[in-house]
Amino acid sequence: MVLKKMGRVAELVFGSYIESVEFREAMVKLVAYAVVFAIGYHLNLVFGDDRIAPLLDGYAMTSLFAGLQFLSGAMDRTILVGGCLVVLFSLVLKLVISLAVGAIILPFSVTYNIYKVLKNGYLLVKYGIDG
Repeated sequence: MVLKKMGRVAELVFGSYIESVEFREAMVKLVAYAVVFAIGYHLNLVFGDDRIAPLLDGYAMTSLFAGLQFLSGAMDRTILVGGCLVVLFSLVLKLVISLAVGAIILPFSVTYNIYKVLKNGYLLVKYGIDG
């Protein structure tokens, strides 16, 4: 009822249609990537005082986030037998692998999410105005 008062387009975006669910998921990922990039850009922890260092820090933080998302299905089901050092070593290994994978996956993930936002946003607006 509240969505009908907000308008037809808002009802389609926040509804349970396949396009609206894909639109929301892609927008949430893009906003999360932008927030993580901004945090890395402003912290400037890794690459020093060079002019390009904040951009590299933002990219590294975002690629770490994208790599963790990509590898979460495969590496979360591991069972570790050992002490605290084994868990610490496993965590460091997972972060290094996710950084390497994320550096490769991030441009494709961002491009694919922008494509999904544009495609599903166009369909939602088209059906929202025509319907």
